[in-house]
Amino acid sequence: MSQRNSGNEVLQTFLGILLLLGFHIIAIIIIVALGYILEMNSRSGSYVGIQVWIIGGIGFLFWQLLYVIPLCIFLQRKRLIAMRNGVVIGAALTALLNGGCFLLFNVGR
Repeated sequence: MSQRNSGNEVLQTFLGILLLLGFHIIAIIIIVALGYILEMNSRSGSYVGIQVWIIGGIGFLFWQLLYVIPLCIFLQRKRLIAMRNGVVIGAALTALLNGGCFLLFNVGR
């Protein structure tokens, strides 16, 4: 009986990671669209859209907090603890990957 319950928790954790991946994709689409809209509406030569993309990429660790914390609270209230743990694991992996890439690109300067 505990084998099935353990397998269900692993599946729920994996689904939490996939849920966070979906939120990441939505956030990336919003950042790209916002940069594109600002670039099209700005004066020529201002590069506002590129600035939005750079800030969005570098600060993605902080942008994800805008939807990870409410998502974790929602999953906690729904008593989907394993899925919430998957969201937290995915957020930690994203933070480590983002921080590693930030260091990689800035140490060489």
